[in-house]
This record gives sequence, C-alpha cells and structure tokens, in this order.
Amino acid sequence: MNLCINLTADNWLKIISLLFATIGGFFIYYQWRKSIKTRRAEFINQILEKLRFDKELPKYMYIIDYNQHWYSQSFHDSDIEASIDKLFSYVDYICYLKATKNISATEFKIFQYEISRICVSNSTKKYLWNLYHFSRKIKSACSFQYLIDYGINSELFPTDFKNNNSLYTKTLNW
Repeated sequence: MNLCINLTADNWLKIISLLFATIGGFFIYYQWRKSIKTRRAEFINQILEKLRFDKELPKYMYIIDYNQHWYSQSFHDSDIEASIDKLFSYVDYICYLKATKNISATEFKIFQYEISRICVSNSTKKYLWNLYHFSRKIKSACSFQYLIDYGINSELFPTDFKNNNSLYTKTLNW
C-alpha cells in the first residue's frame, strides 16, 4: 500500500495557518496567566496596605500587642470595641480567603505575622471565646469564625477552645 500525500500550496497554507494559530494561542495564554498574577499581586498589596498602613488598623494592632489586658467587661460599648471588631473582621476575611483557597499558602505568609500576633494575645482569646460561646447560645455563626479556626489550627488557641465553657472568664451573657 503506497500512501502518497500530495501537499499542494493550499495544504501548505493550512498547515502554516494552523501553526501560527497555535503559537498565537500559546502567546495569548501566557499573557493571560501573566495578567492574572499581576492582578493577584495587586489584590494582595491592597490588603497588605490596609492592614499595615490604614489610619486606624495599625493603632489597634498596637493596643492588642502592648496592652495585654484590653478585654474586660468595660470593653463592650467602649470607644475601641468597634475598631477592634473592624480589625478582627479584616483579618477574619484574610483567614477566609486562605480557608477557601482564594489566596495561596505562600500569599498568606505575608499576613501570617500580624494574624499570629493578634491570636497570641490573651485578651483576643478571651474576647473571641466569649463571642464564640455567645453566638452558639443564640444559634448563630460567630462573626470571626475563620480567625478562630486559624487560631486553633495553628495551635495559637487551646484545642478545646470551642468546647470548654470554663476556659476563660465569662464576660458576655451566654
């Protein structure tokens, strides 16, 4: 059986066109991947800028770091409660992004230091523990669940954080 492929000028043009289309497709794919990486980097930078250089958030980071006893009964309805909640909401969102794999483990490392600093504070643990148990009492999700889960999973919170009702001083009515 003798197969002879006769490549006419028309066939050569089709092959060359297909080759150029393939090369173009690879180039478009490369540019698309590059633009996604750039947008991710910009997104991470926006989060980082707010966390580190916002007018308010670093101020309350400092309170958490250096005032080890910021959480007590007088905290609720105080001037700093809303600002601490704002900071915790922000880092909870970062923990949410990590948990849902919207940021990679490598990208999360950029925020890990600040989040760990928040989690090692005894007042943070007391506050989040009270909020968690209060939320359970009213059959609601806790506002800072992803931050709590991060604290437990990274062993910055006690492993029985969610189950031990006498771990810290009860401040909220639950």
